[in-house]
Amino acid sequence: MLGLALAATGCGNFVAPFEGVPRLPPAGVVDAGPRVAICYNALFTTPTEVRKLAGDACGVSAEPSFASQDIRGMCPLATPVRANFVCLPD
Repeated sequence: MLGLALAATGCGNFVAPFEGVPRLPPAGVVDAGPRVAICYNALFTTPTEVRKLAGDACGVSAEPSFASQDIRGMCPLATPVRANFVCLPD
């Protein structure tokens, strides 16, 4: 257990969430704003942290609206989950 805790703290930057490439909307769908994506590791990142990063990526004049989540090789192995958001104007 101690080894797992030490490994987790040593990998902090390696598994830190970051802005990735968002999934395109389905054909024929026009979003109300730009899309952003956050790549993260669900073992080390909370949904609140993911939403905050999406809000930072959207900027102060937009609110992130969750669009989809996937695990399809679009993010690095250490942060395999991609959450996609649409930035809706405030």
